[in-house]
Amino acid sequence: MPPSVREGSPRLRPAHRGQPGHPLHARDAATGLEAARLLALRAASQKEAGKPFTREGSMAKVFASEKANKACDVAVQVHGGYGYIDEFPVERHYRDVRITTIYEGASEIQRIVIARHLLAD
Repeated sequence: MPPSVREGSPRLRPAHRGQPGHPLHARDAATGLEAARLLALRAASQKEAGKPFTREGSMAKVFASEKANKACDVAVQVHGGYGYIDEFPVERHYRDVRITTIYEGASEIQRIVIARHLLAD
């Protein structure tokens, strides 16, 4: 039997809690993305109601981009070296999500907007 298939080989052992392939990481990523979706919906609701929504929009943007980056990072780690090969969709998702912290206002600028609104309240 090849070493990669033998019982006890690293490939057949379940991931430990601290390892990126553990289901807890997927759970955390899903929770973060759902929270980001709710923040975005809250900002959209504020806008539709004709209320100021700059702070809520900035919060949603920062939170969503960071959680999406974390989710893609975990996905790349789960795939191991294959996560960096352009034949796998996870590589494209990882590359595409990295730009979300830059366009439509860098995350640091969004944090300044949030701080400005919090200090004004």
